[in-house]
Amino acid sequence: MTDFPANWQCRIAKKVNQKLAAKIGYSPALINILAGRNIITDEEIISFVNPTLKQLHDPRILPGIGMGTRRLKKSINRKEDILIFGDYDADGIISASLIYNFLKKLSLNVEVYIPDRFNEGYDLSLEFFKKISAEKKYNLMICVDCGTNSAEVQKFIQNSPGPDVIVCDHHNQSVDFGEERENYIIINPRLKGSVYPFENLSGAGVTFKFIISILRELDEDYRKKFKKDYLTNLLDLVAIATIADIMPLVDENRVMVKKGLKMLNKTVNPGLKKMINAVIKDKKNISEYDIGFIIAPRLNAAGRIKNAESSFNLLSKEGDILDKIINDLNSFNEERKNIQKDILNEIIENNDFDKIVKEKKIFIDKSKNWNEGVLGIVASDIVKRFNIPAILFKEIEGKLKGSGRSTDKFDLYGNLGSLGNLFENFGGHRQACGISMNVLNFKTFYNKMIEIAAKNIKDRDTQKKFTYDLELNFRDINKKILNEINLLKPFGAGNPEPSFTTGNCAIIDFYYLMEERHVRLKLKQSGRVFDAIMFKIDKRVKEKIITGNKINILYKIEENIWGNFKTIQLVILDLF
Repeated sequence: MTDFPANWQCRIAKKVNQKLAAKIGYSPALINILAGRNIITDEEIISFVNPTLKQLHDPRILPGIGMGTRRLKKSINRKEDILIFGDYDADGIISASLIYNFLKKLSLNVEVYIPDRFNEGYDLSLEFFKKISAEKKYNLMICVDCGTNSAEVQKFIQNSPGPDVIVCDHHNQSVDFGEERENYIIINPRLKGSVYPFENLSGAGVTFKFIISILRELDEDYRKKFKKDYLTNLLDLVAIATIADIMPLVDENRVMVKKGLKMLNKTVNPGLKKMINAVIKDKKNISEYDIGFIIAPRLNAAGRIKNAESSFNLLSKEGDILDKIINDLNSFNEERKNIQKDILNEIIENNDFDKIVKEKKIFIDKSKNWNEGVLGIVASDIVKRFNIPAILFKEIEGKLKGSGRSTDKFDLYGNLGSLGNLFENFGGHRQACGISMNVLNFKTFYNKMIEIAAKNIKDRDTQKKFTYDLELNFRDINKKILNEINLLKPFGAGNPEPSFTTGNCAIIDFYYLMEERHVRLKLKQSGRVFDAIMFKIDKRVKEKIITGNKINILYKIEENIWGNFKTIQLVILDLF
């Protein structure tokens, strides 16, 4: 075993039965990769490598789904007017389109409202609910990807008239109103006391489960309106939402995303089909990368720059209007990228991050000039670059609206909970949050969060870490291991692409690319030679790259296609 740097950490693998490889036909390397992800029995390995829809959990276990199903079934039978209230991100937009398109097939009078990020903010507000109640137009409101923590509405609806509310959500519960109520029903795997076996569904995943539950309970005349493959055809959208919201690609998320990626090649959604034809190059092999970096950013861009209505319309309408919507989303996405870049550059130029990382362990700032629609992704950029949590606020008329992102070492949502008295609104997950508060509370918040971060984040936590699966010899690298790595796709949160280490690699040759920002190398170890590439190299790396030098590398294995030639290439993540 090679002595690698402390920040190269091997996944802790449970002890496995080495006879498994022969028993189920996979290599010892794959068995050990899966063991490092706590997948150790032959049943677990087979179900992970070959996920099927039979592995999806029974929707009836979800908290609130029984009451929610009965309430919506009553609306369907009575032909009640329904309002869908969604969030403005990709998960919320997709959730809204799923339930909207489903109810429209039942010929119901259903409308959708997606709040404006800039004027209204996240979640169902009391002001909006009172307005809808006063109009007396809707009998039922379905909130998707929000609503769990709409405390003021939940209190108001106890004693005041208004439409009943069904919530399909996946956010942590910060407000507990005790027993379930028939006029405010929450379907959420994260509710306190939930026994649902998987809590990490996206909002669209919860909405999908709700649709399954409704379909099972509908009368035969209604069920006839849906083709046998109706539910399967929804999985392309569920997959996009799951990846866009960075949900772990394990358990039933893995099942739905893997199947959903296949469905994208033959999607029946007119708007999604047009977008794929317009922006995806390899339409036969749509990947998680295409969703995460091409499709999802466009769906999110409308809500970040203007409002999310156009993204919803893309997934819910047909005809010539779709071409204009796609052009608009492309424009919004380009504008979003420029704004994001400008804010990030401003932050980096105006702050000493070496000092911040060393002394404060967290970055918190506010500005009247920032676009709040991109603050979450700018915060993510800071986390990736400096490996500390970041919370950014837009200040407007004495109020702060912010987004935070965190590292895997720091529970942002949990630590913010102790400061709840400073917030007007607050929600999120372990590594992401949204906050609204009075600007007068900023100084107190800032000081207390720095205290919390300094107490809980150690110096070693801020060092960039690389996690790898196995140490390999170049003799172990072949087409079989590449094929087995591909069996583990889709990669993402909870299921990272496997990476490896190899020591004592001799540099035979190298050359720089893109003004010496990247480098291609030819490496030799144990008598075998492989091409390798490393992106975004720094001075430290350049000092190591000398022909004849021997280096230790941490890398991924991929297939490099050049014309008609296919070769194995190593993508180096770090070296010393």
